[in-house]
Amino acid sequence: MTLEALVAEKSVSRTAQRLGLTQSAVSHSLRRLRAAFSDQLFVRSPTGVEPTRRALEIASATRLALEQLEQTIDGSAAFDPATAERTFSLRLSEYVSSHLLRRLCPILRQEAPGVRILATHFTGDPREDEIVGDEIHVRLAASGGVIGRRERLRVVDEKFVVLMRKSHPARRKPMTLASYAALSHVKVVGTIGSNIIDDALRIRGLRRDVVFSVPSWRDAIHIVANSDLLAAIPARWTRDQEQPAEQVTTRPFPLDDVTFAIDLEWHPRFSGDAGHNWFRRLVAGQF
Repeated sequence: MTLEALVAEKSVSRTAQRLGLTQSAVSHSLRRLRAAFSDQLFVRSPTGVEPTRRALEIASATRLALEQLEQTIDGSAAFDPATAERTFSLRLSEYVSSHLLRRLCPILRQEAPGVRILATHFTGDPREDEIVGDEIHVRLAASGGVIGRRERLRVVDEKFVVLMRKSHPARRKPMTLASYAALSHVKVVGTIGSNIIDDALRIRGLRRDVVFSVPSWRDAIHIVANSDLLAAIPARWTRDQEQPAEQVTTRPFPLDDVTFAIDLEWHPRFSGDAGHNWFRRLVAGQF
């Protein structure tokens, strides 16, 4: 797994973070691999390390061997969450983690106390698209190109709504596309959903006046509750019990073709893994 992660990350420090190890442990592992295969495997580059041809060949062969092994082992082997001791790796967006992890933790502590979670965020680096080992990715369905084979499960598929303060002057007026674009907005940056909205408006010759750009849906909700700004957010985020529900209201978004979707992704070789199946179902059930 260390070699596979190094090929994907091209950095000892990022590999250590991805695997939940220290940089020293990854370096020691790399030295052992070099000795075992009599090859340098990775050479330094301005941005980290680059795999040699031999490293790429070994990583490819390792992935193939693991796939064949998974197919050989009985995928229906029993998995008892109450007694299992296993670590699951999640890579997810920050605004997804704020929704998912706080729901997941109490369930695991009660039903699967021996299960450990290693959760890391996507940072925007394209190399993170590659699924390493038994990682599960929870990501926006339209979040760019993907690398390699993977299985997918759609866990969220819904429309945006327009969020505004209950006393907003526009609340009682028809919400047309033109009137929506003419108002002042708070935008959640770094999300495919928000960019899709701007792209859809641009195609129609419109643009919204973005006054505030913020990093999370929760930030946007609280700004809307205390200002004259609007926010376009996925409908389920308006049902978050922590939001100031008594201060805000929603209107239908004036474009039906702008939607918000989140997928679970994993490597096909874990599709028959009973424990992996159990954990995927648990994660999907929180949306």
